[in-house]
Formats: sequence, C-alpha cells, structure tokens
Amino acid sequence: MLVLALLATGVAATAQSATAGNQVWLLPIDGEITVATASFVRSRVLQANEQQPLALVLFLDTPGGSVDAMQRIVGTILHDTRVPTIAVVQNAFSAGALVAMSAEHLAMLPGSSIGAALPIIATPTGIAPVDEKFSSALRGEFRSVAEARGRNALVAEGMVDERVEVPGLSTASELITLTARQAVEHGIADTEAANLDAALAAFGYAGASVTRLEPGLSERLAGLLSRPLVAALLLVIGIGGLLIELFSPGFGVPGAIGIVALAVFAAAAYFANPAGLLDVGILVVGMVLLAVEVIVLPGFGVAGVLGLAAIVVALVRIFEESALPVLGYGVVFGGVLMAVLLWMLPNSRLAAIFRLSDRLPSSGGTAGTVSTVDRVDLLGAIGTAITDLRPAGVARFGNDRVDVVSEGDYISVGSPITVLRVEGSRVTVRQVDTGTNPIDPRGARTGAEQSAADSGREEA
Repeated sequence: MLVLALLATGVAATAQSATAGNQVWLLPIDGEITVATASFVRSRVLQANEQQPLALVLFLDTPGGSVDAMQRIVGTILHDTRVPTIAVVQNAFSAGALVAMSAEHLAMLPGSSIGAALPIIATPTGIAPVDEKFSSALRGEFRSVAEARGRNALVAEGMVDERVEVPGLSTASELITLTARQAVEHGIADTEAANLDAALAAFGYAGASVTRLEPGLSERLAGLLSRPLVAALLLVIGIGGLLIELFSPGFGVPGAIGIVALAVFAAAAYFANPAGLLDVGILVVGMVLLAVEVIVLPGFGVAGVLGLAAIVVALVRIFEESALPVLGYGVVFGGVLMAVLLWMLPNSRLAAIFRLSDRLPSSGGTAGTVSTVDRVDLLGAIGTAITDLRPAGVARFGNDRVDVVSEGDYISVGSPITVLRVEGSRVTVRQVDTGTNPIDPRGARTGAEQSAADSGREEA
C-alpha cells in the first residue's frame, strides 16, 4: 500500500510552487537511460508546458541505455515541448547522443564526449550488434534528428555505423566519438562552455535562476524496481513465496512476502515501463495457470505450459528489449531459490516431489532380489557364483542373491565360494576346493553336513 501510494503521488510532490517565468529548469539525465527516465522527462516537459519557464535544460552524463526509452525522450523533446530546450553534455554516449542532439541548443563541457552509438542487443551468448535492418533504421533516425536541428547529419550517422567514413575524423572501420572541441568543429554542438552558467549565457540566459528538477521518490523507486536484475528477483520471490504456501498448511509469512513482491513488481512495471493493464493481466493469468497445475492437476501438462508461456509473453511485452536479461536472471534466481528450499525444507511437500520414496527390500527379501545391506551373517558361509566374478559379480547363498567380490582372482560361474570378509556392504569371497569341500547344487553345505547326509541315506 505504501509503495502504491508513493507511485501515485510522486509527481505531484515535485510540483514547483515558485513562479517559473524567470527560471531555467534543469533535468538531470545521469546513469542508464530507461523507460523510467523517459517517464520522468515527459512528466517534467508537460509541467514546463504549463508553467512556462525560460528554458528547459537537459544535463546529460550517461553511458546510454534503451533504444525504446531514447525514442520516447527524443519524441517528447521534438514534438511535445513548448519551451526552448538546451542540452549541456558532460558525457553523452549511445542513446544519450541522440537525446542531446534533439535539443535546440547543445553545449559541451570541458572533457566531455559524445557519440559511440552502435546499437547492440543482449543474446543468450552475450552482447552482439543488431542486424542491418535495425541498424539502418537507427542510422536514419540519427540523420533525421540532426537535420531537424541543423546539425551535421553525416557525423551523426557515423556515431551509429562504423562503415560511415568522415574525412579527417574517422575511417570506414571505427565509430565516431567526439571530444568537446571536435563536436563544435564538426557541427554537432553549438558551443564549448566552461560550466553550466557559461552555457546558459552563450544562449542568452545569463543570470537566470536555475531550478533543478530531481526525480521524485516514487520515480526513483520505480526506476530501481524496473531494472532487469531487480525485476527478476521480485518475480522469483513472489512466485517462490506462493509456491511455499501451496505446499504448506495454512497461510503465513512466505505467502504474504510472495503477494507483496508480486504487487511491487506489477506496480513498478505499470508505472515505470510503463506496462498496460493487458500486460499485467497476462502475467496474472500465467501465475493462476501455474497454480492450477500445482494444486488441481498434478504433474506438468497443458496448464503448466500455458502458464509459463503467458508469463514469458507478459515479460516480453513489459520489458521489451530488456526481456531477455529479465528471463535470464529469473532462471538463475529460480534455480538458487529451489536449491535453498530443498536444503532448508527436506521433508516438505515441495521436496517430496523430487524425493524417491520407494525402498529396496532388506536382506530378508524374496528370491530374485539383490541385497545391498550389511551381511555380517554371511561370514564363513559357502555359496555358488551365479555370474563370473571378474572380480565382482553375484553369488547365491541359500535363497539370497548377494553382490560379492573375489580377492582378485577370476572365478567362473557355478564355482563354489566361501565368504572371507564382510565390510559393510562389501562381501569378499574365495573359491572353495571342491575335492575337500563338496557343494550340493541344490544349496550350500559344508563337508561335515554332506557326510552326515550320506550316512543317513546308507542307513535308510
């Protein structure tokens, strides 16, 4: 409830009460550019359209980020902003380069750089460049934005594609990354300024009051929770908590933690990505189908497959190009959680699914079974090898079949043997000399027992 309240009221908490007519508003864009960044920029642009400050300054120090977020920010700046826009660049790589070039004015600070916008994609085997179709589309977007703002379109294309050669700046095998001076010389930036005040003065805003608009608590929280690593962790904790409750009587702490984690995940996805109600609905349906598979339909069948498919579809729709990292982290966290649960709850119903409950018969089992228990009672007994001993094999002692091992000698099938040692389940045997200790093929007998039997037959 607290998280939802913060998400719902965060924008209102950052409203400026002071008069904006003589102010310049500064929007910091630092760190990775995500859809949460796009939502932050859009909300401040709409606010600026209402209160009409002198200008809106984008202060960029970013390594880049999501292409989708970049496109949303650029579209907002180009089409929705009703006040002058200024980009002041500390560092603007990848997606940050296009965001900077979309502003009406662009100033470079000392030691700053801009460019290196090669589009990449996360794959199961690592990071790889995108295909030519996507690269061509992004190259065209850089050219279009540069032309709209009167900047060098060829240099802008060279930031995206290393095959674009700019004489005196790059060859046909390297991406373009510009220093502050190069950006001015090659028509990407308008000026090189010593600091923010100097940049404002260069564009006619000397002496203007600067108001820094930081992201609100809800926006920072939503941006954190929508990161692939955190989102996957929340999803796994949520599903794991509910699964523990399904295999445990009553309803307790794990179920409550699971519900809270899933609620926070859904809220962050809705407010930060932003996901639609349809996306959240698909995610819920997937979880319900998995619950049905676990509770109503034991095993793994249609409901389980459809549930997993629905969850994957929802994650792809919600996180778009970040869906693969979310799924990858989810698999890793899910495996760790399963291992921890099986270790902590070895006797739970959850562990019972993976535990073999059938037991082998004991030494008193029926004929045809092989005993693997401690057979100290066989010490000194005489039996018959029913397989070749090379040196391991199987022997019969009465009605019992026992795994045995010879002292190292080969003993052929049918040979009489005697037990020398019993060490746990290891039974060591030796072949018996049939001249002094005959064996009745119907069972194991000592020489004295055989003599007594012969005397009894003579008397009869």
